[in-house]
Amino acid sequence: MATHSTTGTSDPPPQADRLRQEMRTIRRELGDDVEELVEHAERLMDWKYYVQRYPWACVGGAALLGYFLVPQRIVTLPTDEHTLSRLADRLPIHTKPAEPKKQQSMLGWLVSMGTGMALRAAGAYLTQQLGKIVADQAPPARPSHAEVHHHDG
Repeated sequence: MATHSTTGTSDPPPQADRLRQEMRTIRRELGDDVEELVEHAERLMDWKYYVQRYPWACVGGAALLGYFLVPQRIVTLPTDEHTLSRLADRLPIHTKPAEPKKQQSMLGWLVSMGTGMALRAAGAYLTQQLGKIVADQAPPARPSHAEVHHHDG
């Protein structure tokens, strides 16, 4: 015959106590791990972390971003009469001796107007290209002593 306990409660088996203890340990460690994970995520979201850890990469990235965001400089050419005449002297234009004037037809007049406009456009294009060449060959401006910064690091 089996005997029953008269108190109505029995002691939990040792496995249950061990399981409860392991669960408490896991919960405590999990809480620590979650806090550590949150701190790590906050650090990765802070831009100052990257500047401190990778300063040269950040400088390069900022320079690259600035290069694409800043609009290009507009080159303006001088349009005074002296400069334009010097540029015109450099253009290779071949002329023929003048022929006696003849009565022009309407078609001849339109052709000559179109040719004149094409020559003016070609001259403007050549002037623009010459200006770009001159601007590219100019030596870059050197910073003054007050603008030069030395970094000891």
